[in-house]
Amino acid sequence: MRFLILFLITSCSVSAQGLVSESFFEANEVNRKNLVTFTHVPFLLLRVNPSQWLGYNNTFQFGAEVAPPVGKLSFAFDYGTGKGKNNLNKQVRAFQPDNRNKELRGEIRAYFSDWFPFYALDKKPFGRYYALEYVNGTYDRNLGIPAGGAAVNGDNALSWMQSTREKTHVVHVKFGRHIHLHRHLFLDVYGGIGAGKSTFTLADGTPLEKGRLYNPAEMDFWSHKRYESPKTKQYFFSKTLGVRIVVPI
Repeated sequence: MRFLILFLITSCSVSAQGLVSESFFEANEVNRKNLVTFTHVPFLLLRVNPSQWLGYNNTFQFGAEVAPPVGKLSFAFDYGTGKGKNNLNKQVRAFQPDNRNKELRGEIRAYFSDWFPFYALDKKPFGRYYALEYVNGTYDRNLGIPAGGAAVNGDNALSWMQSTREKTHVVHVKFGRHIHLHRHLFLDVYGGIGAGKSTFTLADGTPLEKGRLYNPAEMDFWSHKRYESPKTKQYFFSKTLGVRIVVPI
């Protein structure tokens, strides 16, 4: 009787181990089928970011990611520029067509690895990643400063226009992943939060006058920022979210 019980326990144990092993290999096979096939691991990814063009500081960004063949880190750089006359907001186009926006972005990425069942999809530069991003922005805007605190509206806003310059330094911590549409076409979806420092002056470098700095364009659809009484230097919370089009090489 004891031998019969021992035999049954051993048989059940072997069967359970076989089922687990079979499930593991099936999952592994599914992951392999989902992989993007490449003749080589891409070392350079060309990128275009149209999503940053949608905001008030509209910049059309392009750049590249360099993925060395060793380690988990990669390095990315982007340059973006935009003009007020090309803004989607009709008030910006009407009141601030001469706005000029320029951004330089640098990014260090660390890709995931060994996260079952996604480990096969997380190898650099195909999968998910954490990133530390630095943004250097320069924004030349025509804003109005009314004399003596006078009320400002759309009719007289243009009479108070002055050229201003805002310089920002921002650091973001981001999370993102590549969505594979084709072996030569990815989507890079990302989001993150951070903090920044802003310096506001007139275009000639002189400090701002005291009073209410007026933005004649209402930022209702992408941003509620109005730039009223900005400080010469200030710190602010920042968030980032977007989608890049990526062509791996």
